Amino acid sequence: MKIAILSFYSEKYYRGVETWARNLKKHLSGIQIFSGWQSYNPLLWIKADIVVPANGRFQVLLARLFCKKIVVFGHSGPGADDKWNLWCSPNIFVAFSSPQAAWANKFKLPWTKIIVIPHAVDTKIFQPVNQKVIKNTVLCVASNDPNKRINLVARAVALLPGVELVAVGQGNPVQADWKDIPKIYQQAKVFCFVPWEREAFGLVFLEALASNLPVVTIDDPIRREIVGEAGVFVKNPENISDLAKAIKLALQTDWKDKPRRQAEKFSWDIIAHQYSDLCKSLARH
Repeated sequence: MKIAILSFYSEKYYRGVETWARNLKKHLSGIQIFSGWQSYNPLLWIKADIVVPANGRFQVLLARLFCKKIVVFGHSGPGADDKWNLWCSPNIFVAFSSPQAAWANKFKLPWTKIIVIPHAVDTKIFQPVNQKVIKNTVLCVASNDPNKRINLVARAVALLPGVELVAVGQGNPVQADWKDIPKIYQQAKVFCFVPWEREAFGLVFLEALASNLPVVTIDDPIRREIVGEAGVFVKNPENISDLAKAIKLALQTDWKDKPRRQAEKFSWDIIAHQYSDLCKSLARH
């Protein structure tokens, strides 16, 4: 079976979508990634058995016009973009969480099937450090985009004496090759990321948990499903005092291996089977 993933920014950026596409190709056979303007040229991927337009909007419409079987993943999160993607009538819409699936069911057309396959993490690459981290370092891995709200984390950490923030990602002081990211997680004590509520998932949460870092994040159904009992949730992260208290609590709590055990529920060894079942299901119909 030939699967074409259309990912415009692959090989240029290593954000959530691009990392997801790269990992999917690594764990499933028959996948080819079309990046750049190739992702908008149907002549290159029209003969694929399944087409996955990862960037949404016009890309989804293009795939729908030229291909029999298309699968859309909810990378955009609940909002206008994924409404459009659902209205383009994909054969299957894959939500990354059950709350996202419930939202998608409100806007899908009758013949589109909604299923849930969460993001996955390679627990062999992202692992806890063998020795105890001494410095009180809070890590945030995200692009410096207003919707990621890294500024709130910076303001909260500034209220905590002896605590240091390391912000990694596009537009931040620290730039890192994706191959170096696992080591960066190992140098932190707590992971803090408080995106807006329309954030579809947050693969970085799984990377942090796999590194046995407790997570401080927003209190919403999606993040509850990802983090479980391995972190501290904040109702309103714009209340900087409350966010600082949550970070302090995470630093002071003995989490043992709770974050790592939560991440193992999302390991590629488990999730890859769900992708395989999806492909087999499409092949039969």
